[in-house]
Amino acid sequence: MKLQQLAVIFVIIVLPISLVLAMYTDNNIDVLKKQAEYNDMLLTATNDAVKAYQMNTLRNGYSTVNDSKIRDISASVNSFFNSLASGMGSSGYKKEDLEPYIPALLYTLYDGYYLYGDYQNVVTIKNGKQNYSTQNSTELTSKSGVKPFIYYTCEYTGSGKFDIIINYTLDNYITVMGTDADGNIVNKSGYLINPDTVNINGTNLTAHGVAIEPETLGEYIVAIDTVPKSDGTTGTEYVSREPEYFQYVYYNNQKYYIDTKYVDNTSRKSSTYVGVNIFRLNNNLRVYLTETEANGLAQFLGLGNYTQINTDNFKDNSAYNYYKNAKEFSEFFINLFSGQNNIKVITDTYNNQLNYTALNTETGEEVPIHTRAEYNISDVFDIKANDNDPEAEDSLFNEHRMDVIISSIESNLLSIISNFNIHNNSGFEFSLPVLSEEDWYKITNNVTVVSFMQGLPIGNYKYYSNYSIVANTLNKEFVSRDSIILRERETGVRNSDKNGIYHNPRCLTLNNENSSNLVGYNIIDYQQQLTSYDVVDPSSHSTVQTLSYYYYPHSGSGAYECIIGKDEVLFTTDNLILGTGFHSINDAYEDEGTSEYEGRKPSENIRKAYITALAREKYNLYKVSDYFNNYS
Repeated sequence: MKLQQLAVIFVIIVLPISLVLAMYTDNNIDVLKKQAEYNDMLLTATNDAVKAYQMNTLRNGYSTVNDSKIRDISASVNSFFNSLASGMGSSGYKKEDLEPYIPALLYTLYDGYYLYGDYQNVVTIKNGKQNYSTQNSTELTSKSGVKPFIYYTCEYTGSGKFDIIINYTLDNYITVMGTDADGNIVNKSGYLINPDTVNINGTNLTAHGVAIEPETLGEYIVAIDTVPKSDGTTGTEYVSREPEYFQYVYYNNQKYYIDTKYVDNTSRKSSTYVGVNIFRLNNNLRVYLTETEANGLAQFLGLGNYTQINTDNFKDNSAYNYYKNAKEFSEFFINLFSGQNNIKVITDTYNNQLNYTALNTETGEEVPIHTRAEYNISDVFDIKANDNDPEAEDSLFNEHRMDVIISSIESNLLSIISNFNIHNNSGFEFSLPVLSEEDWYKITNNVTVVSFMQGLPIGNYKYYSNYSIVANTLNKEFVSRDSIILRERETGVRNSDKNGIYHNPRCLTLNNENSSNLVGYNIIDYQQQLTSYDVVDPSSHSTVQTLSYYYYPHSGSGAYECIIGKDEVLFTTDNLILGTGFHSINDAYEDEGTSEYEGRKPSENIRKAYITALAREKYNLYKVSDYFNNYS
């Protein structure tokens, strides 16, 4: 073939194909870059939403109240959109432009969840009255907002008149409502445990083989006081001090502090002091107890009256109460379900769960959203079985609890995204993506924010479609198994305590040290706190100034081995609670070198400090349904 012919072939055939392939490759690279950029922006916006929620709740004494939750979540939603709009500003998108591409935001909380998305405004005003339409019409006005709170609920029936609804949570706390087999009304809440793991002999209690004893607790606080004016005139002025260490106990889900510092110093004495050296904080103000209140606290501590309270007997007994009440509730639960061998679930979302499918964007196939293990429902409620302690992470009860939560979330996400399609004219078909089992585990065991973004064109006739999950590990409404960290007990001498090192209780180094003077606290108590107060002029009722002070309830720094580096976190939380040994095959640790620890058990001193702290913090969580109970 002549050179001229080869040149013609190259110019007419090879060169155009090469140019097309180069353009196609460049376009695909641009698409991948754009997708990676959007992934980063979505993750950053979701992180900012979590941080906004954390900031509002950690410094809000009413963050567990429903009205406050809605306000905090609405603020978090705004933070998400502002962050996303800021990140995509270079792409020409603004907040108003992004809303059509966000079909849903999910906020999982301790006992239920909120969904942000489109809903139909079905209320119209006619002649001054509200008219409600139940029609599913595209003519109804579409609104975006936070939908009503949804509980993690499942209903069960059995023999006789047995019809029970159980509200689940992110741990082993449940609420039972309905009728028993004889038709008696049932309303009770509590922590579900295997009662055989708890032994009570008077005031002595052991749980999972360790003694649960009263604790000496304390923390640094900055309290604002009202004191008589220094110039002798009528009225009060507001003063605060440097962070100071006070012992405290939990009473009625609130901390009460014993004061041995200022009650005898007239010039620094709070106006609320009436002779009892015990106080609580009310909106950051120090409020001393009356004799009547202090006597009630004394009886709670097992003392005759408040004059008998001192720093030696001012000890917290929350962990004891947790296991005592949990044992009582669990025995009630066993009796309720006794004789029920053919329990059936009648909740549609749970029964239809296996039919929920989503599009796998990688394969283009419709696949189940969540694969549920098969088990006998009746076995779920046999909490005395060896493999079904509800406090254990790998229990059958816990597996069913997660399935109930997943089925509810799936159903409502499918509904809200389907509704989003009705009012979106982009031509893109919004759908619930397939979440990995690891993602579902994170959602069902943590307070989380899950964001969905779909439908943005990214080139080559392709559209962006992804989701992001960020766990909110710093919140006041849920204490997870991983929330507890341990350290040597503080002395109350600030310059000494600030050098203390705190550890993850699963840390190999801490277990090797085997200290007997350990105490556990919630990890949020190691976060910076804010004390603030508006000083109001009593004559004009206007704010004169706002006092703000930052401090840390517990000083010290995280251990490099387990808090920072996480290199020596060997045991599981089940190892700590149940006292079982490390097993590299069953646990998520298969790195070389772990075989030498095969079968090793965590330190008993660490187990005691961890179990006590976890029980104490869980017992003192605010729970909406706890009013059902009347524990002795």
